[in-house]
Amino acid sequence: MTHYIETQAKDGSVIRIEVEDTSKAGVGFTSKPAPATDVSGDTAKDVYNQTLKTIQACANGVVETIQNLEALPSAASIDFAIKIDGEAGALIAKSREDAQFKVSLSWKQDAGEEKNS
Repeated sequence: MTHYIETQAKDGSVIRIEVEDTSKAGVGFTSKPAPATDVSGDTAKDVYNQTLKTIQACANGVVETIQNLEALPSAASIDFAIKIDGEAGALIAKSREDAQFKVSLSWKQDAGEEKNS
């Protein structure tokens, strides 16, 4: 059965990740059972903003990680998919096929900006 887990980005944003059911929760993640309540109009209205915040939190985390590398790559990219669930909101999908948003972000660094190792 599919559930989602939550983690928190450094900026405090909550990121939900879709996973297959497991009895283990990873470090920094908490398992959340699927809510049993109906979807409200407020939830549906906020899901787009939640989607944008999820993309922003993921992108910021990747940029920060890359900037802290000892030797910076000349280019980097990340691909992930976001699924909109009526009960859970926006979450990182377990597969791109199940997602409504497929996000591809890439960064290319000018040769003059490379960090010396």
